Amino acid sequence: MQVFWLKRNLRLQDSAPFFEAMRSYRRLGKVLPLYLHEPSLIDQPDVTRQHQCFIHETLDELGDAIRALGGQLLEQVGEAVEVLDQLHRIMPITRICTHQETTQACQYERDLAVAAWCRSKGVEFVEWQQNGVVRAGKHQESLSFPDYFAHSVALQLKDPRGTDLSERFAPLPIPSSKRSTVPRAHGNDKPGRQKGGRSKAETILSDFFRVQTIQRYPFQISSPMTAWDGCSRISAYLAYGIVSDREVFKAVDNAVGAGHQVLRPQEFEKLQDRARFYLDRLMWRRSYIQSFEDSPALQTEPPVARFRGARDELDADLFEAWKLGRTGFAFIDSLMRCLHETGWIHMRGRAALVSFATMNLWQPTAKIAEYLAGQFLDYDPAIHYPIHHVVSGSAAPENGIMVYNPVKQGEHDPEGEFIRRYVPELADLPGEAVHDVTLTSGCLSDQGKAHGLRPYPAPIVDHVATGRYARRRVQELQHGLVAAPRKRDSSQLGLL
Repeated sequence: MQVFWLKRNLRLQDSAPFFEAMRSYRRLGKVLPLYLHEPSLIDQPDVTRQHQCFIHETLDELGDAIRALGGQLLEQVGEAVEVLDQLHRIMPITRICTHQETTQACQYERDLAVAAWCRSKGVEFVEWQQNGVVRAGKHQESLSFPDYFAHSVALQLKDPRGTDLSERFAPLPIPSSKRSTVPRAHGNDKPGRQKGGRSKAETILSDFFRVQTIQRYPFQISSPMTAWDGCSRISAYLAYGIVSDREVFKAVDNAVGAGHQVLRPQEFEKLQDRARFYLDRLMWRRSYIQSFEDSPALQTEPPVARFRGARDELDADLFEAWKLGRTGFAFIDSLMRCLHETGWIHMRGRAALVSFATMNLWQPTAKIAEYLAGQFLDYDPAIHYPIHHVVSGSAAPENGIMVYNPVKQGEHDPEGEFIRRYVPELADLPGEAVHDVTLTSGCLSDQGKAHGLRPYPAPIVDHVATGRYARRRVQELQHGLVAAPRKRDSSQLGLL
């Protein structure tokens, strides 16, 4: 029997492990699709209930898709090696097929343990490359992004739907675990998050990747009011492998091809530029994943060694105010509260949240990253941690210094519509008044009173003084101008 192991590769389309397992069923045995609900991973701080519900929704659709092909998905609660060993005793495993993943330490250690078990049992363990990322130390095998994109769009991506593969699937060696036996991840589900499942991802592929939406994309991603619909929102489906990056490349290429048929040359040139603008984000995505593959210590350690010890003291009061969206900076708080409700905010909003926490509040990057990992539905460890180092300044100096002014960022919500939606304490303040900290401090609207809210707080720090301090300290640390102090001086931080 072969095992098609589903981890963060929750799809059948454009899945080399699935295709290769199916193709070799006569030689290596029939194929068992397997998903493991692993208690040790569910218990990790970066896994929350919203992630778990998203996965369950995806597995429901995936199970239906496998049944339509003539097979069954086995879901089991248990640690990987233990479950595989149990299955091997019942129905010997010849090969485990899965995708190569670049992920956090606990999952990578799990993969190493599975590889060791396979060696001890004489089971072949094959991980297929994805996202154009190569294992650390094998950069000679890597394609440039333009070459990887061109290669991807030229491929005929495989989709098994509509075929009868029943003779190639293995019967279930044991019954699937009931969902009621799956340990519950910490936290609560988010009422406004995206739903899991391949069908939701395919709706995005068909609805967003069109000439009109690609044309508008660069102009709608900075404001929280326009980014909600102006961004593709495909990131969560990429993070869990519900769609592949190559499928997204194809969708972009098809949109450009459609534009070529209907647009005048000058307009078509603009479309190409805007498609490249979108593809740049996918290029960054691949670059971040490769950087994490090469340096997995980024999960806990800064790339610039001088930052070790410079920003590792957590201030519980500041951290709690930031987490609750009660910092006294309305735009920052509206972003955090939107994230709590929906599991998503736009790219600029994410940078503003991280910058405020690590620069103005001078909180540890690792703690900020760990908390936000649980809040972002589209959390992908290989992207998440490198970006946090870039924004917090602890990456290489060539990345620059990003100290976002938390008041000035409100310009992306000029009339305060987004702020009033998520900070109802300020609902009675008109227009741009929500950006004036002298007016927001102590404010409590009638709507806020009706919801039993407390008056809106005064700013918890002087954003000008803390921003100036952070910029100077980050520059010193990046360039090794002074030794990193072990203790933080509150007077330098401009605490109010």
